[in-house]
Amino acid sequence: MLTIDRQIQELRVEMASCALTRRERAQARAELDRLLARQARMNGAADALVSIKEAPPA
Repeated sequence: MLTIDRQIQELRVEMASCALTRRERAQARAELDRLLARQARMNGAADALVSIKEAPPA
């Protein structure tokens, strides 16, 4: 199973270097957008956990 980072990288390479039809390019772009949103959610959740653990005691 590919990591999200790897999938994003491969989609970007495919979109930049392959001759895609409009439909294929739209599908690749939609998948890339979905993966980027997922990655952002995961990064936000990780940042929230770090900030909770680093919070000074009350």
